[in-house]
Amino acid sequence: MKVAKIRIGGRMFIVDPAEDLDALRSDIVAAAASGAGFVHFHTAGHIAVSALVTPHLPVRISEFESATDSAPSDQAAPIAEEPPFAVGSHFDG
Repeated sequence: MKVAKIRIGGRMFIVDPAEDLDALRSDIVAAAASGAGFVHFHTAGHIAVSALVTPHLPVRISEFESATDSAPSDQAAPIAEEPPFAVGSHFDG
């Protein structure tokens, strides 16, 4: 089974195997080319992710063959409970 990982600004996610990686790549390029934009995808655990992509944010997608036939769980790709904030920022909400 082919598994895809996406790393966005230091956060790593295992992408849901049902995601269209070519469309995801196109969305990332379009968001960066426009200056900034949200890119939406689902993790292997069916968690919806919306990531703000900018021209200065490193994004990497890697694909590999898994030794098992089952989809990886989110335990293999821990996801932060809260999104990271820039140093010195705060949220008053």
